[in-house]
Amino acid sequence: MEIRADVDALAALLKMVGSRWPGTETELYVTRPDAMRRISPDEPGLASRAWVPLDTEVNAALSSVGCTRVDSRAFGRSDAFCVIQPLRQPRHGPGGFLLLFDPKRRRLGPALVKSLAVAAQVASQIRDHSGFCQMQANRAGEGVCEATILPRLEAQQLIEAVLAEETSRASVYLIDLDRFHALNAVLGEAAGDQLLAAVGARLETCLSPGDHVARLYGDRFVVLAPRGPQEILPFANRLLEIIRRPLRIADRTVMLEASMGIVAHPIVRAGGERVLTQAQEALRRAKREGRNRFAMHELQSDAISLENSRLELDLAEAPRRGELRLVYQPYVDLRTGALAGVEALMRWTHPRRGELAPALFIPLAEATGMILPLGSWVLRTALQAARSWPEHLTVSVNVSALQFHQPNFVGEVVDALATSGVQAARLELEITETVLMRDNPQTTAQLEALIAHGVRIALDDFGTGYSALAYLGRLPHHRIKLDRSFIHDLGNPATLELVRAILALARQTGVGVTAEGVERPDQLARVRRLGFTHAQGFLTGMPVSDPLGLLDEPATAG
Repeated sequence: MEIRADVDALAALLKMVGSRWPGTETELYVTRPDAMRRISPDEPGLASRAWVPLDTEVNAALSSVGCTRVDSRAFGRSDAFCVIQPLRQPRHGPGGFLLLFDPKRRRLGPALVKSLAVAAQVASQIRDHSGFCQMQANRAGEGVCEATILPRLEAQQLIEAVLAEETSRASVYLIDLDRFHALNAVLGEAAGDQLLAAVGARLETCLSPGDHVARLYGDRFVVLAPRGPQEILPFANRLLEIIRRPLRIADRTVMLEASMGIVAHPIVRAGGERVLTQAQEALRRAKREGRNRFAMHELQSDAISLENSRLELDLAEAPRRGELRLVYQPYVDLRTGALAGVEALMRWTHPRRGELAPALFIPLAEATGMILPLGSWVLRTALQAARSWPEHLTVSVNVSALQFHQPNFVGEVVDALATSGVQAARLELEITETVLMRDNPQTTAQLEALIAHGVRIALDDFGTGYSALAYLGRLPHHRIKLDRSFIHDLGNPATLELVRAILALARQTGVGVTAEGVERPDQLARVRRLGFTHAQGFLTGMPVSDPLGLLDEPATAG
């Protein structure tokens, strides 16, 4: 699949050079120390000529980083003008160069030099990061170049190349598999890679001549296909439908779904970066609207898309720039009214927009995978802070589903505890119901491994799905945090009956229950009477930078 995308990118690149310099012809060669071979991206299967010895003049030209004129007869031609532009030398695998012919005598001016240098840079990137490099290395019998996904910059360049074609009416379809990270954790990385390859192969079966497909990063694909206005939506449905067909992977039948963002007939001058950003914003909207669907790019969303993209880049740099900090919200023991522990909450002071609500940037971090480094930063920062607190004070840290299902998550927690010197019993990890929804042996084993190391487990936002009651008897944990929506609806007899059932089951299993969102004295009194063991909310304490000051405050009254 990647090789198909690389062939398309190379063919488009050579066409772009030719259109920039009418009357010329551009070819691509790969090299080894004593020989060269022409590659033909326009022909099926990356057809190529046999290896031929390197001419002395050609070999000398390859030692230069810039353009060099050579005699075209070294390539069996008689053109009046011939110039070599070497590709950047790779760490492994075959080298290469671009060759430009012109039957007329042409001056090697700065514009041509710059044009070929840019083309060589793009060709080098495709070679270094692609299945094309792998194929040519294997054919040459030389070292293997690591094949990877198509980086974002090359995807932008591919889009620009396709849109620049004179007859192009291509639309862009950005596809992301729904909940792939969870599936990958269950199947294992090797099976996950097979699954992605199978999806790519299926997408290729939907393509017509002139269409393009490439895998970007993770489980994301981009399809470029010229379709008329009436054909775009049926084509999008066909792509999603073929992904939904059952797959047999690792002796299991896997059912997949995907979301898609579409940019219909983008303007050439918009540039690949902007088009890809537009597709990404439409994809996010498809995810927000329920997944397993597509969303079209809308012009009015450009400003929102641009701001989200800027925010995404800023968030990646925020830890390094010292813009993130932690605050700690207390929770109290309802039997004594004393401070029992604090929950670590991340805050971001943006250099332009000031204090940003977590509801704005946490979903962005989860959608982009940045929650992994950010979650690690929160864990380690909170544990370092807890070193100076009294030993009876527990620190709670939220864990995303993506973090929890990382194969090395338990090891990371153990290492953070060892580095800080904090006792494991003082760390409580708050696991959301999103994690619990994957109720399988792997989830249970991960929880049991953490508990075996002495870490406490809290089930956060519990009850937002009524099936959560079934988890209480099966999954190991120490505490339930009942969602604030229940506390605010205790006047409803149905809600009150459910809360009593949860409390009764919790007592039977010996776990504590925290009431979240306690804001009024009457709420505090009621949750204490019902049998909650802990309470958290604005009434019991606002988030603070240093929880030590809370120890001097009087106990919460009943």
